[in-house]
Formats: sequence, C-alpha cells, structure tokens
Amino acid sequence: MDKVELNIESIRVMMSLSRKEMADRLGINIDRYNRLATGESRLLATEFKKLHEISGLPMDVIKATV
Repeated sequence: MDKVELNIESIRVMMSLSRKEMADRLGINIDRYNRLATGESRLLATEFKKLHEISGLPMDVIKATV
C-alpha cells in the first residue's frame, strides 16, 4: 500500500478553514500561505511543526511541498 501524503492545501480543506484562517493558525501572512499552497515555497521546519500541531496529523503524512 502506498503511503498517503497530504499537502498544506488538502489539510486546510480537511479542516474546513479559509486560507486566511489557516495562515493565522500557522502564524504566517496570507501571501506566505499562498506561496506554500501553490508550491512556490516549501514549508520551513517551524511551519511544518506548527502544521502538525494544529492538524493533529502525524508528521510522516504531511508533505512539505505541493
């Protein structure tokens, strides 16, 4: 069975949050969030950890890029 990996945008949708709400929870601005959501930027380690904390998902299912 293939490993499931979820990106920041799919996690946001699963959590039923707007992009602005997700950005606020991550402690980043909406421009930064949009760059992450479109794959223009990669998650920093601190953002990755925060995404894990707010989503409750195991770190090994969170994908750092789109």
